[in-house]
Amino acid sequence: MPDRRPHTNPRTRMSTIATILSALTMLALSCRPAPPPIPDPAPPADVAEPPAQEAQNADAAVSALPPHLEALLDELEASGRDLTGFTADITYEKFDALLERREVRLGEILYRVDPVSGAKSFAILFSRIVINRRANDEPKHFIFDGRWLAEINQNDRQLIQREIVPPGEMFDPLKLGEGPIPLPIGQAKADVLKRFEVTDASLPTEGLLARLDAATVDGIRLIPLPGVPEADEFRHVDLFYDKTTRLPMGIDAVEPNDDRKTVLLSNVQRNPEFTDAMKAKIVIPEPNPREWRIDVQPWRGNG
Repeated sequence: MPDRRPHTNPRTRMSTIATILSALTMLALSCRPAPPPIPDPAPPADVAEPPAQEAQNADAAVSALPPHLEALLDELEASGRDLTGFTADITYEKFDALLERREVRLGEILYRVDPVSGAKSFAILFSRIVINRRANDEPKHFIFDGRWLAEINQNDRQLIQREIVPPGEMFDPLKLGEGPIPLPIGQAKADVLKRFEVTDASLPTEGLLARLDAATVDGIRLIPLPGVPEADEFRHVDLFYDKTTRLPMGIDAVEPNDDRKTVLLSNVQRNPEFTDAMKAKIVIPEPNPREWRIDVQPWRGNG
């Protein structure tokens, strides 16, 4: 029988696979402006209005920004408005600081916005793994179809399928404040500055991101402000954007315990024409339950 366990909030649900998706899915899941938020009920007259205070804080942060960083955030806010999809080769490295252990996965990523419904879907299809310089074929896929998130382990013939979005709703796993890692693409500059201190980031001189060309990318560092949820998850996140497309090319997320997750993208194609074969990669498979272990976890609310 399938295991049906209750779910928690979106951040907790996504964190179950954050070791893989921490920087991967953030590349475009919030690349279109989010719908206007539903206003909260007016507070009592003797209670300060938090949105107004947040707005003042954001205004103060903008005024303190160097002009080149303010201009970059403006460009990133605008850059996702016409993004309908992208594909790329991906290299993902996870470093365990305590064990001093590195794990590298290689594969491809596809992201698509449905032209009719606007629903966002993606597939992260890893094919190989490298541990301590030893490479092995290990197909491991993550597919989000706009409602269900599937983790597929081909070698073990295991499928875990979680309904992370309530029926009838749409969800951006990487929207600021909801997903496992922040990405200021398509996000309002003021919203970014409510949650992060923004500074310059320099390309590393060694490691995965040293392969990027400093002449073709701009880097920013996001440092979570005290009290925001991201402060418990990250010490800082460095993001490197292509100067032309403004799509991320490299991501380096450092956690409070010094664990690190790094992503390098290559062969990035912006707004490609999705063929039927490409669309099929973003469809969650239905394997034979007699041959596979299948764990389906439907939505059960936020309890």
